[in-house]
Amino acid sequence: MKPSTSREPEKVKQPRTNWLELPSDVIANILSRVHVLDILENAQKVCTTWRKICKDPSMWRVICMDYLNFDDMSKEVAVWKHVVDRSQGQLIDITISEFDDDEIIQYVADRSSQLRRLKIINYSEDTYPYKNWTEILKKFPLLEELSLYSREISKEAIETAGRYCPMLKTFKLKGGALCRWLGDTHNEIAIAIGENLHKLENLELIGNSLTNIGLQVILDGCPHLKSHDLQHCWSLDLKGDLGKRCSEQIKCLKLPSYDVLYGDDLYDDDDYYQEYDKDLEYEGYID
Repeated sequence: MKPSTSREPEKVKQPRTNWLELPSDVIANILSRVHVLDILENAQKVCTTWRKICKDPSMWRVICMDYLNFDDMSKEVAVWKHVVDRSQGQLIDITISEFDDDEIIQYVADRSSQLRRLKIINYSEDTYPYKNWTEILKKFPLLEELSLYSREISKEAIETAGRYCPMLKTFKLKGGALCRWLGDTHNEIAIAIGENLHKLENLELIGNSLTNIGLQVILDGCPHLKSHDLQHCWSLDLKGDLGKRCSEQIKCLKLPSYDVLYGDDLYDDDDYYQEYDKDLEYEGYID
């Protein structure tokens, strides 16, 4: 019997990907997922093409500022100012996470008149309003969403937002923003919202100390509300007519008892709360 002469098929060599030959928009998309510090210290130094892409203002239209853990805080501030400068006024979306102070937010405001979305996440238990909130908000005429995680805001700042941010449709106060700085009434923030932010469609007041009085003003003054999150607002009593009005007027109502009301259907909020935790974890708010 003759031995078999069959040969194993030769392995086809896979062509190597030349990253430098990728279209510029694909490279930009990839680099947009890289941390800011890695772009500044590494990616932009790879080649001329990558450097050109990294210096394009469109690369910096969306920025997430976080703590860089530098020993010298002034260096950290300088880095974030440089990042804002690279946007050349085209910044439309910024998240300031853990690292934030009056100087940085003022720097952003002075150079980002096209800003659409501002999210601020504060890790410290000690929260305080920005000293220049009112002046800052005057410089965001196109702002559509303002989200504050454990960050205070004053009644005057909300009044300013109503006057100078006519496109504001989403406002979120989450975590420790309990209006502790606002004097003898728990409803000042809620009343300011109802009297000034008439175009709101989405409102979150998680952990707020408003009462039925404040909620009534919001319902009267914000007729376009589609969703309203009232989790941990324990001073509310929604068993009577006010609760019925909320369910009729607002499509998605998240109640203090962790219930979520969609139209006429009431669901247990365990699934929603898990999703909320995941959202905060993604944003870097919880471990």
